Amino acid sequence: MGNLLGGAYVCWEAASGADITDGRIAAVWLAAMFFDVLDGWAARKLGVEGPMGVQLDSLADLVTSGLAPAFVSYRLICESGACDSLMLNALPALLVVAAAYRLARYNVSASEGKGSGFFEGLPAPAAGLFWMGMTLWWGAAYSGSEGQIRVMLVVASVGMVMFPLLMVIKRPFFGLKTWGKDKTIDAVRMGLGVGFIAVAIGTWIAWGNAYAAVSLCVLLYSSLALIFAPKDITS
Repeated sequence: MGNLLGGAYVCWEAASGADITDGRIAAVWLAAMFFDVLDGWAARKLGVEGPMGVQLDSLADLVTSGLAPAFVSYRLICESGACDSLMLNALPALLVVAAAYRLARYNVSASEGKGSGFFEGLPAPAAGLFWMGMTLWWGAAYSGSEGQIRVMLVVASVGMVMFPLLMVIKRPFFGLKTWGKDKTIDAVRMGLGVGFIAVAIGTWIAWGNAYAAVSLCVLLYSSLALIFAPKDITS
């Protein structure tokens, strides 16, 4: 429920015309995703895990990782002067549709007891984390150089197109947990850790802020997970 309410709060703020680059909005969004990480652990500790939790988890994720990114990306499109573009306005809608499809597919797999240590398609929360990072980068970019703004808009455009596609495909994606099952994937995870640090340092050197690293690191994970995961989700 904390995940759900946090995502709803982001939607309300974006729809009301509030300054969504305010760090407090990103903090609420991050807290919502933190609740999402802890809910399974808490349910197991309390002995209340079950199918109800699976359904609630995905319904909350649809708001936090589907609707909230759509609201934020739509605001970015409008404030970039492209609010009248029908094609661009369709991209936020695709985020919602793809997240709903991805989460429904996950619920079906969970109810059938399927599991291989891999995600079928990019996990929807990755889109939430990407756009949460974009709100922080957005605020920093518009007080920075023109070059940083251009890079930010390009990355945002890539995210709008890339994430809906990656969520609906059936290619398996590895997570950042379940170490020890595949040495190649473990090596990639270690490389990702180094890459995340390098990206954070690079954005700090280039623009004087590390906010951009959040969204760029999500793109890095998404790309490497797509490349290195096995073609067969049962392998």
